[in-house]
Amino acid sequence: MHLLLIRHGQSENNAFAAQSVETYQQGRKPDPELTELGRRQAQALGKWIGSVSPRPTKLYASPMMRTIQTADPVAEALDLPIIINDLIFERPGPVQIVDGVETGHPGSPRSALSAITDRAVFPESITEEGWREARIETAAEAADRAGRIAKWIRDTHNDDECIAIVAHGAIGSMMLLHLIAPQLAAGLRNHSIGSEPHWIGLQNTATSMIELHPDGYEVHWINRVDHLIEAGMVHGAVAASTGNPGTR
Repeated sequence: MHLLLIRHGQSENNAFAAQSVETYQQGRKPDPELTELGRRQAQALGKWIGSVSPRPTKLYASPMMRTIQTADPVAEALDLPIIINDLIFERPGPVQIVDGVETGHPGSPRSALSAITDRAVFPESITEEGWREARIETAAEAADRAGRIAKWIRDTHNDDECIAIVAHGAIGSMMLLHLIAPQLAAGLRNHSIGSEPHWIGLQNTATSMIELHPDGYEVHWINRVDHLIEAGMVHGAVAASTGNPGTR
């Protein structure tokens, strides 16, 4: 089977982090939307995605505003529903800052998420009260969850399928490591965000294609942004951090 992993477009929190750690900490939202740039990135992705071979046959997204907004033009281009999976949210879950202290947040209500697009299909676990216990996920829990995502991908899809997942930079990197280098992924349980010894950089709306075999895998590409080049939004190749420490 083939896995096409897509990171969401630039979010409001990404834009805050690009300014400074202080701006990010002051403005951080528990479930940010795409910026205007992020929306243009997603539209460029939608225009490009139809040329991908093999063509995705299923499209998944995390239950967060930025991933569903990114998945919408992709779903339109591929004429697919967006299957929302509450396992693939970004680490450490939705976070709010109250009186200068980071605390967990339950996530956006179902009505707010469903208003983004009528192509989204939600599980019963996503309600008007949110979809997650309001607590911050630990590094060990995030690493273990990435392993469960990798197992779900392998165990629940057929060999002839190509699935696309619109996810996030941190959990996406951890998931890829579990699929292609599980011996390295195991070491992520003991590292906080920004301190990981092994990492796969994923830029906003970048795509990564991996072919999974019963006894191995083949990497076709990682962190590809052809659609942004074609749209005149990226020029050349740039090696840039995925975010300031603590803001991935």
